[in-house]
Formats: sequence, structure tokens, C-alpha cells
Amino acid sequence: MKAIDKANAAIRLKDNEDYKLILSAVEADIFEAFKNVTIGDAEALKTVHELAHGFKLLKLRVDKYVELAVFEASKNEDR
Repeated sequence: MKAIDKANAAIRLKDNEDYKLILSAVEADIFEAFKNVTIGDAEALKTVHELAHGFKLLKLRVDKYVELAVFEASKNEDR
């Protein structure tokens, strides 16, 4: 997949209401899991931390693809 194709797909994805709904649901699930970690349960806390980190990385990657689309569009306007 070309970089610009990823960028355009990311823009469509970020604008999708279902995507926004799922992001909110996943974030709520991760927070609920964090609240349910028993004090001293390092393994459960590590798992929740990994889930939160992965979630954050997904959102960051989608944002990077969108930035790429904006950059490519501005580059094409300068020509």
C-alpha cells in the first residue's frame, strides 16, 4: 500500500463515527480494567499498561498517516 493511500484511508477512518465509537469503548474498557487491578498485582497492571500503550500507538499511527496526507497535499499545491 502506498503512503498516500494509507494517509487517505486514515483520514476517512478518523472521520468515521463507528471508529470514534469503538475508540471510546476501547478506552473505557482499558480504564475499567485499570480500576479493577488489585493493588500489588504487578502482572495485571503490566497487562493493562501494555493495552493502554498499544491503544495510544494505534491512535498516533493514524494521526501520522493523516499528517502525511496534509503534507502531500500542501506539497502538490506548491507545484
